[in-house]
Amino acid sequence: MPYVQSITNVLTTYLGWHRARLKFIARFQAALLMRQTTNLAKLAASLKGGVQIASNYRRIQRFLSDYKVDFTALGRLLVHLLPQNEPYVVALDRTEWHVGQTPVNILMVGVAHKGTAVPIAWKVLPNGGGSAATAHIDVLERFLEVVDPKAIRAVVADREFIGVEWLLALQEQNIPFAIRLRSNRRIGHSSGHSSGHSSRHSSGHSDEDSALPARMFARPVALGTERVLAGDRYLVGTDGQKVPVRVVIRRIASGDTDDPFLIVATYKLAPTEACALYRKRWEIETLFAALKSRGYDLEATHVTEPGRMQRLLGLLALTFAWTHLVGEKRALWDGPPPKKAHERRAKSLFRYGLDGLQQILTTPERQDAALFRCLSLLQRP
Repeated sequence: MPYVQSITNVLTTYLGWHRARLKFIARFQAALLMRQTTNLAKLAASLKGGVQIASNYRRIQRFLSDYKVDFTALGRLLVHLLPQNEPYVVALDRTEWHVGQTPVNILMVGVAHKGTAVPIAWKVLPNGGGSAATAHIDVLERFLEVVDPKAIRAVVADREFIGVEWLLALQEQNIPFAIRLRSNRRIGHSSGHSSGHSSRHSSGHSDEDSALPARMFARPVALGTERVLAGDRYLVGTDGQKVPVRVVIRRIASGDTDDPFLIVATYKLAPTEACALYRKRWEIETLFAALKSRGYDLEATHVTEPGRMQRLLGLLALTFAWTHLVGEKRALWDGPPPKKAHERRAKSLFRYGLDGLQQILTTPERQDAALFRCLSLLQRP
């Protein structure tokens, strides 16, 4: 396949892995960009010319099942490819789908960037359903292996990520956060508070008993306005542990909707900027869309075993980071994607880069200059 040698040479600069494995990664990236699917049988048809498809398929399976990927080294490369300087807004989220009756459940941390997020660390969960604080802490630790806590502007996450153990872990690392609360999450006053410990009042009532649901504080808030609760508040865990936070409430819809309030717990941030920072959380959802229906068709794979999916995501993360870089630079080189009638761009920067790379790789005539320009971004984002 043309260009594989060039891609391999660039990867060798940053990843000290066996060259045969890097050549496989280069072939896989090229096949993924051309076919835009993670269906392994279809990728095998484009992996290496002059080789039986069955042999290519086995080569993919061997990598996903056996190769010991250094995810820390890969994470450092992904951070290197970030086209922005620290501090970073870091988004945490989970996506899940089923292959037959088998759930595929992925917890991912990415750096918010221009309407999407660049994936840096991830954890494939062994079961379906919501994730626990231990999993949140684990994926955070993987992220912190390649990003210093001081380089984090804020961690933003949705209502699934409000466990006290998890929030205390962020505070122990002195990491700011803006995380949405459920409207029924109980919020208490901070008087007599001691972080990380449970307490019981002289009346025999626990702190959880004296706390009120968040929606009780939200009722006076008018549509489009915010209320910052005075002073520190606390959230109580199921084991009685407490975590101090500031709380910001914004009404985002009329009262006849199911959840008209955005209620954000924040730490080490000005409360007035918490809601604006939290809104960058949606950028990781656009990353999931790019990995799935709007790009690499991740749900088309039949891979379900967590270790194999972990490796597959590494291949996709590296390809995504490069693709988005190409989209950003293509907007400068060739002009941005055209606008539709409603003034929104017809394509995202990711899609713009994906279409550009696909064209380079599938055009019968070699386009060495165009590919070199794209490959140079891996060296100097």
